[in-house]
Amino acid sequence: MALNAKSIYDSEFSLFVPLRNFVPFLTGSVDYANSSAWMSRGALLLGTILFVSDLSQSSRWLLRLWYVIGLVGGSIAFLGLLQKATGAQMIFWQPPPPPEFGVTTFFATYFYHGNAGAFLNLVWPLSAGLVIRAFTRQSQPGMRALWTIVFIVTIALVLLVVIGLHFGPGLLRRLPGAQKSVAIAGALAIVLALIALAQATHLEQPLNRWQSVGERIPADARWQASRVALGALPGAGFFGFGPGTFRVVFPGYNIGSGHAVPGSWRFLHEDYLQTVLEWGWLGSSLWAFLFFGGLAVGILSYTRYATRDWMPRRRVMQPLATLALAGMAMHALVDFPFQIESIQLYVATYLGVCWGSSLWYDKSEVRRHSSETVVRTGHA
Repeated sequence: MALNAKSIYDSEFSLFVPLRNFVPFLTGSVDYANSSAWMSRGALLLGTILFVSDLSQSSRWLLRLWYVIGLVGGSIAFLGLLQKATGAQMIFWQPPPPPEFGVTTFFATYFYHGNAGAFLNLVWPLSAGLVIRAFTRQSQPGMRALWTIVFIVTIALVLLVVIGLHFGPGLLRRLPGAQKSVAIAGALAIVLALIALAQATHLEQPLNRWQSVGERIPADARWQASRVALGALPGAGFFGFGPGTFRVVFPGYNIGSGHAVPGSWRFLHEDYLQTVLEWGWLGSSLWAFLFFGGLAVGILSYTRYATRDWMPRRRVMQPLATLALAGMAMHALVDFPFQIESIQLYVATYLGVCWGSSLWYDKSEVRRHSSETVVRTGHA
């Protein structure tokens, strides 16, 4: 689609300039520049999945990767909270942009708060796992304090309760009597800190928006844009308009719809529909297999081999990565997290962990069979 592009989009004059493609009777992208850029990125993301899948076979490097995700996620969350606490008007305390740019909901390094939320939802489960690991092992107090702080600045309160109900009883059984009271006091302190954090960052505003969501859906621009995109589906066909071409294709369909949605639309607030428009039914099916297949492999690997063959770090990290991907799949129904490069990198990393977990049992099987052979040989 990219190499056999039919045209290239001229943004200055808002028109498609025809190209002399080398196989005219085959399909091709409507914009060579955007599709070529997306395919380069896509190749790197596929390489990331393969790299992490291989890297995850080493328990030592899997733990190092886990540490890096926790530290980076905590630092991004801390930056966002610091900006909010100091009243920053723009990322890194830069002067505010002109009002027509519409950058009013930034957080940390993200212009759009929805993307920031998607990123935090990717990293908080693994941050929680690091806290669990620190308190179930003979870790230094400094490490426990570090991962607890990282967890506090990235966590969501409701999911904290879910994790506490799942891992809490086992964690308390492992702790000596003197440390149980400390753990309970620490959990209460975390809850109080989250309440204070919610008040400082005005988390009640999204809750108020959810209460009136039923009244706003018919007039919400994102739903109107989705209706326009549905009207463009027949034109996308089996192969789509080309990777990364939504931003140049949508304006034409929007104007011709009779109910044009105001504003400039770089992404559709519905990732799956945008993917079908760009990649067609064939490419979308392959992406769906890569993503949801990775989720399925991760779940099956955990249920089959985790208890018997996996090390504790694997048993904690892998289901949390799967949980983060499942949350991302739900978020993509109403937003565009899969279109953001940094989020794509984390999704590719987690998919590499999920796909790679199907091979984690192999080394354990070989190790167990080898030890059994040695024992039998010794007895003989």
